[in-house]
Amino acid sequence: MRQVAILGKQNPLSFREYMKSELEKNGFKADILDMQTRNFLDFADKLLPYDAVISCGEKIPAEAVEILSEGKTKLISRWGVGTDEIDKQKASECGIAVCNAAGSLSVAVAECAIAMMINLLREFPMRDASVRKGDWSWFFEGKVSRQLEGKTVGLYGFGDIAKALAKMLYGFDCNVIATDVNWDEEAAKKYNVTRVDRETLIRESDVLSLHVPALPSLVGMVNAEFLSKMKRTAILINTARGKLVNEKDLAYALKNGIIAAAGLDVFCPEPPEPDNPLLKLDNVMLLPHAGAGSSECLEKSSAMAVNNIVRFFDEAQREKLGTILNKDYIKNYKE
Repeated sequence: MRQVAILGKQNPLSFREYMKSELEKNGFKADILDMQTRNFLDFADKLLPYDAVISCGEKIPAEAVEILSEGKTKLISRWGVGTDEIDKQKASECGIAVCNAAGSLSVAVAECAIAMMINLLREFPMRDASVRKGDWSWFFEGKVSRQLEGKTVGLYGFGDIAKALAKMLYGFDCNVIATDVNWDEEAAKKYNVTRVDRETLIRESDVLSLHVPALPSLVGMVNAEFLSKMKRTAILINTARGKLVNEKDLAYALKNGIIAAAGLDVFCPEPPEPDNPLLKLDNVMLLPHAGAGSSECLEKSSAMAVNNIVRFFDEAQREKLGTILNKDYIKNYKE
C-alpha cells in the first residue's frame, strides 16, 4: 500500500482530515504530520517511507530533495499553487515529480486583490480607524476618495489569478492592461484586456497588481526605480509573493508620496519583522497571507492535491497522461 504524508499545519485540520479520508478511499495510507517548522531540512528524513508528500508552502531546497530521493518519494503534490519554494530542477534530476492545484486559488485571491483596490481607493481602512477614535472630520472637512470604476488597472502577469481578476474588473468598466511572457490572447479578448510592455504597464496603471511567481529574475523587481516610474496617485497590490517587492523601498515611496498607497497580502519574510517600516504607515493595507484562505478555495485545493496523487499512481491514468506525469516532473504547472 502506498503511503502519503500530509503537511500544511497552518491550514485547518478539517481539510487535512478530508484529504486523508479521500486518499484512504482510494487505497492509500495517509498520515497527517504536524511538523513544528516549515523548513523541510528539519524533518525530510522522517518522510523517507512515503511515496508522496502533500506540501503547503514548506521550503524544499535541493538538499531536502536529495534526502527525499533516498527514500520512496516519487511525487510532491502542492496543496495550493505557488511552487517557487520547491527546487524543481533538483526534483527533476532526482526523478521526483512536482505538481500543484492549478487554478484552485484563482477566484479567492482575485477577490482579495479587488477588495484591497476598493478599500485603498476609497480610503476605507483610514476612515474606519478615524471613526473608532471619534474623529468624524472625513465627513465635515469634505475629504473625498476615488472609485475603481473607469481606472486603468495593470496586471503584471496574466495567469489564472490575473484572468479571474480581469473578469471581475470587467464589471467595473476598468481599462485593464497586462503584460506576460506567456500571453493568452483568447482570455484577453474575452475580458477586454490590452497587452502592453512592462514600461507602459508601470507608467500608465492607476492600480498595479502583481501576479507573477518569485523567479530569480523577478525577486526584488519592485524597487525604488520601479516605483519612481509609477503615477504619484497609483496604488500597488501584491497578492503574489513577498520576494517581488523591496519592502524598504516601498515604505520610502509610500511615506514620501512617490505612490499613493499599497495593499500587501504577502511579505518577505512572513510574518514581517516587528521593525518593518510598512507597519507604521497608514496608507498601506496589510493582510496575513489570507487571500486564499476561504473555505471554498481550501476545499477545491484539497480535492485537487488528492486527485493529482491518485492520477499519478494510477497506471491507467498515467498511460492516458503520457509523458506529462511519467517524465522528470510535471512541466505544465501554473503559477
